[in-house]
Amino acid sequence: MRLRKFRVRAYRCIHDSGEITVGDLAAFVGRNESGKTTILQALTLLNKDERVSELDLCDEMSEELKEEIKLAEGDFELSKNETNMIKEKFPSLPEIDKIKLFRTNKKPQVQYEFENIKISEKSDGGLNSWENFSRRILEFLDTIPNHLRIQVNTKFFEGAPPKNQAEFDAGLAEFNNQFNVVAMQDPKVIEEWEKIYSLPENQFSNLLSGGSEKNALENFISSQLHPRFVYFSDYKKIYGNINLNEYIREEKGERGESIEYIEEFDKAETVRNLFYLAELDINELEEVKDSPSKCIKLLNTASNRLTKRLNPAWKGDPIHVDLRYNPGNIMSVVISDVHRDGTVTNTGLLNRRAEGFKWTFSFIVNFAAETQRAELKEAILLLDEPARNLHPTQQMGISDLLKNLSGSNQVLYATHSPFMIFDYTPGNLLVVELDKRKHLSRIFYDYWNADDNTLTPILYGLARGLIESITDREIGTNSRPVIIVETMSDSMYLNSFDKFLQDPNISMNPLNVVAAYNKNAVLPLAIFYRNHGYNTFILLDNTEESKQISSQLASNEFNPIQTIFFEKDGQKIESIEDYLVLDDYLYAVNQTYEIKLRHEGYSNLSTEDVLAKKKKGVLENLQEIWEDHKEDDWNKFDNEEITRYICEKITLGETDFLSDKTKDQFRSLYRLIAERIRQYQNAGIKADLEKLQKGKKRD
Repeated sequence: MRLRKFRVRAYRCIHDSGEITVGDLAAFVGRNESGKTTILQALTLLNKDERVSELDLCDEMSEELKEEIKLAEGDFELSKNETNMIKEKFPSLPEIDKIKLFRTNKKPQVQYEFENIKISEKSDGGLNSWENFSRRILEFLDTIPNHLRIQVNTKFFEGAPPKNQAEFDAGLAEFNNQFNVVAMQDPKVIEEWEKIYSLPENQFSNLLSGGSEKNALENFISSQLHPRFVYFSDYKKIYGNINLNEYIREEKGERGESIEYIEEFDKAETVRNLFYLAELDINELEEVKDSPSKCIKLLNTASNRLTKRLNPAWKGDPIHVDLRYNPGNIMSVVISDVHRDGTVTNTGLLNRRAEGFKWTFSFIVNFAAETQRAELKEAILLLDEPARNLHPTQQMGISDLLKNLSGSNQVLYATHSPFMIFDYTPGNLLVVELDKRKHLSRIFYDYWNADDNTLTPILYGLARGLIESITDREIGTNSRPVIIVETMSDSMYLNSFDKFLQDPNISMNPLNVVAAYNKNAVLPLAIFYRNHGYNTFILLDNTEESKQISSQLASNEFNPIQTIFFEKDGQKIESIEDYLVLDDYLYAVNQTYEIKLRHEGYSNLSTEDVLAKKKKGVLENLQEIWEDHKEDDWNKFDNEEITRYICEKITLGETDFLSDKTKDQFRSLYRLIAERIRQYQNAGIKADLEKLQKGKKRD
């Protein structure tokens, strides 16, 4: 049974999630305290044994909660096998392939709805149910002589239905023996009883539970098909040495100060999971611990089982886990790295490994044990941050584990990591946001409409294709030249003015403009592109930091032709903003800040105001002016905001404030870039010819 839609209402911070479509392997992405955990926990309300706490009901909806509200509801799709199971038990009903489950604030049990299917709620004496079976038995007993009737104990038929075949067989066998003893002097009564006792429809496997068809159907689904929501949130850490004396006392319910030898220990559950995966019986170990050969054999077998179960989810070089018994009844967990050539290195206690390694190891042990112990099949697994603290490579190992589980289960999990998002289909990727004013969670099925900050991990995940395009040499060598710029403003200006000028002689179309995250990212980004086949050029400001970047590029074998500094009329300029005539740039500044700082005493800046600061470029002058007005709440000058204003006006065609001189100065920048590209290409051709000529001489 798979969850296809769900809705949560009046639960903690969620007033109403709306109806959400969900897939078989779905990720919930959202910022901290957005409600991801709340959603996962709310879905556990659909477990049949779950109980609703008053503390979990939404305080702001106290009025609505006076009426009955569906706190959690889910539309489930049945498998063909499940549909056939229902049809076999209820042949008169139409085929049932969908069921709605819901829990309200007024009734303790999960309730069922069957879409567009009419099911009788009237008492049905012909229904082959436990209730009708036990009623027929009691009616039969009313027909036998009273002196026999009063000797027969009918408690088995008057209580709750048996839970399983064994309980049914035991109860019925006990009653049959008792009845034969009581009625042994009356063969006719025994003969009548044998007719009832031997009826095939009275076998437990054939009996339903319920007095009406609807009641019987609901009871059948509850006992045989009701989905299980399994919630995982607490991923406990395992250390290197385990005090078995304390562990045994813990297993018996006798609390000690610590069951971990020297190291801190979270809970005995982690050790229990470790031993479960290793199929290590602690009682068997107790029996052989004084016999070294038997103890070693037992632990070697357990260690191999444990290693085999862990390695499928372990990325990187495989590991071997060795369980060793030490004096003092201490169990040591020893880890070794196993390399491809078969060599084994780095053997040592688990607690000597890095924290990230210990956490990864512990997570896989705990999660694998819990899922295998529960024999999870057709369950709905709810995982809260399963990849926290993990390196991206290990996160991909966990994602493989989740994918494998999703074959026979449905997996819903919360994450912040782009490496844990591997399906961008709506329904398999859901975004959770918090309305801070109302403190309510909202779920986006169309996640692209969510807030940009919330979407950050999704956007990073979507950009994996861009990363692959950088590292694919075939793409690099057959691509247009790449020009790497230091800031987003540089990128916006280059693209906007190229569109604005529409000059075919200097068009930027042959270029890919790539904005570095910050100046520190320019060098490694340029090296990555260059090493993977791209003709790479770097456009730099004339700042000291940018000059250092230029030196580092030269040290990494970049040709000086590939590094381009901003210049105008043969003179170096500080930034791309200096290609704009000062009056043109100040127009954008005054338009932006006149509105923004109207209440802070802002007045339009003039060319004289800016030049009076006598700094190297327009940005440094403006930053100095803003610093002078720090006490007036002007904050810092944001040049990117001005960039956005200018580029937006270019897009809208509202460019009267841009002078011809500004246009000409940007044309000179494009000519400079185009000239450098031609120089580099010619130098490359010349180098290739020299190599060819040297090769011919050797021949």
